[in-house]
Amino acid sequence: MASFMRVIRPWAKRLAAWLVAAALAGATLVVKAGLAVTIALSGLLEDAGQRLEARRAASRLQAARRARAADRWRAAFEAAPLPMAKVSLDGRLEEVNPAFCTLLGEPERALLGRRLGALVYPDDLAALEEAGPPLRAKGVAKNEVRLVCTGERLRWCELASSVLYDVEGRAENVLVNVVDITRHKRSQEALRDLATRDPLSGLANRRWLELQLAQHVQACAEDGPRGAVLVMDLDNFKAVNDTFGHPAGDRLIVDVADILRRHLRDQDLVARLGGDEFAIVLHDGDGRAAEAVARKLVLAVRDEASTAEASAAGARTDGARTDGARTDGARTDGAR
Repeated sequence: MASFMRVIRPWAKRLAAWLVAAALAGATLVVKAGLAVTIALSGLLEDAGQRLEARRAASRLQAARRARAADRWRAAFEAAPLPMAKVSLDGRLEEVNPAFCTLLGEPERALLGRRLGALVYPDDLAALEEAGPPLRAKGVAKNEVRLVCTGERLRWCELASSVLYDVEGRAENVLVNVVDITRHKRSQEALRDLATRDPLSGLANRRWLELQLAQHVQACAEDGPRGAVLVMDLDNFKAVNDTFGHPAGDRLIVDVADILRRHLRDQDLVARLGGDEFAIVLHDGDGRAAEAVARKLVLAVRDEASTAEASAAGARTDGARTDGARTDGARTDGAR
């Protein structure tokens, strides 16, 4: 037994030393692994921190850029020579520039919060609603409407509306640019009047009468004859010009035109053919009705038409031999 112990003891010491060495080596490996994990985690945390800081810096930069852009937009909005308004999606004014206030003749505080439709002349609301909101339009939605300004003044304006979106692409507001086109509209009306109106009497001219009469004849051809054409002149009109002068004759023409307008319906057309000749298109009625209208017009002209010169002389226009106002060529067979 003693000899066995002597043999085994050296081997036991070697085994123990080997186990201790192995344990120490394992601990070293564990420590190294732990250090490696710690280093890796530190790197990840550092990268995450850097990315977070980069995102924060980018966010601050974007916010600064948006603020500068908003300042530039605000400066441009305020200084714009054309009226502009920022409108909410439900149609209420949120911001208006000074030019918009000048056009409407009202201060900013009186306009903010009001509906844009409340500033539009009622007869033009249908046209505004017909075009629909700019959300349904591609690009810019344009409308021509009359805006009601202070003092009940009406101004023709073109509204150009475009949608403003936020950074996420959602509709946020509507920007409305306003152009005052009142002068343009008046010029158009003046040109139209030159083409269709007699400049002295304001009645339709011969050209417009021919166009309207052609349409009426076409309607009679399709739906059957109706209405009549009356032709009226003033007898001895030359005597008025010779006795009282051409200005008096012009005033007589204007008076007669006003009388004819007042004694005819809105749907009937009265035109001046030239000189002292007038034509009336009655769009409906039979022969008896046309004759009754003709008699009424002749009596009205005899009773109501006068000139300043004739009045000063104590005479009516029938005293100036214009009592021969008559209708000629009354056609009651469907205005053929």
